[in-house]
Amino acid sequence: MNNIVRAMFDKVQYYNDVVINNISDADLEENLVQEYRQFSDILLHILHTSLEPIIVDEVTAEDKAETQFMLYALRMVSMNIKTYEAYLQDTSKTDLRIYRHVLTKDGFGTNDQWESITIKDMLDDHNLATAFISPIAFCDDSEYVYAEDASKQDAIKELGAKAINVSQMLQIYVDSIVKPVPFTTLHEQIFQKLNVFNDKIGFKLSYKSKGEDTLYEDFYTFYNGIYPVLRNTYNYDAIKDQSNPSLYAEGAILFQALLAVKENIDNYKLFLEGDNNAKMKKIILFTNGFHSGGKLSVKYADLKNETESKKAYAAGRRFKQPVGFIDADSSEEDFTANDLNDFQDLELTQLARIFEKAERAERED
Repeated sequence: MNNIVRAMFDKVQYYNDVVINNISDADLEENLVQEYRQFSDILLHILHTSLEPIIVDEVTAEDKAETQFMLYALRMVSMNIKTYEAYLQDTSKTDLRIYRHVLTKDGFGTNDQWESITIKDMLDDHNLATAFISPIAFCDDSEYVYAEDASKQDAIKELGAKAINVSQMLQIYVDSIVKPVPFTTLHEQIFQKLNVFNDKIGFKLSYKSKGEDTLYEDFYTFYNGIYPVLRNTYNYDAIKDQSNPSLYAEGAILFQALLAVKENIDNYKLFLEGDNNAKMKKIILFTNGFHSGGKLSVKYADLKNETESKKAYAAGRRFKQPVGFIDADSSEEDFTANDLNDFQDLELTQLARIFEKAERAERED
């Protein structure tokens, strides 16, 4: 982090600190508002100027991130100064609010990631008041399981937020916006879509979701469109005879994955209708290809009966990807059904390379 940016942040935070402590100590200074606004006007001019395009030396994403980070901080303090000014004029208005913006691994959201406390909250709890001295706090939601209708605000309320080193926060913000955009092939997009359908089954069994359950209908809308395409394109066994065998192997795996998810969706519907023996299944690819016995399964009833929703969801997520891989020959003598639990979830391109190699070896034999 640039030293001048750190100094600017320290100054912005200083004004926030004075606001909070003056309110808490009932020692209100009339000249604070004017002093802050003079400082804010100058800083805003500098920050907005730094965002203007520079032809000779184009501003990097990291540099822009520092400026945007400062603007987020300045916005919070400016709001708090307005609260301070209103309270200065009428100290009975203890329902006025002090704000901070909460950063997560995904960056800054809008108002969804604001936290606030009332002046009454501050006067009643000094520790709570001092927690808001930094205009920006951080919430690590990287391990948080978001319910279907959950927001960042829900995660922040449950996990809490705290002030951390400003350089760390800036790096988190930079990482959230400076990301390469990977090229996703059509095969990969279809595979990801199938993963989503499987994942939704586990989610709906584990958490109480609001609204009508349309998963079955949603899947069949997708299935009816994609099944004829995959069936007509990838229903041949001779992968090695294709002009692009690796690409063909991807499609062949997709076709198998589509049928697996269809079975899971059908069984999910049966479970909802009262069949407690209905199962969720996962296909296993071995080093020597697919085999009829290579399936792992779990009863939907067992997922539903988990006492803790997060544990149930974690169990269901093992079946999120419809195809897993085991680095073993299915005909090995020491291989048992229990070994099916030792699968890996690989990317579609990796699965395809393994499948193509297995098909080639089989035909060469």
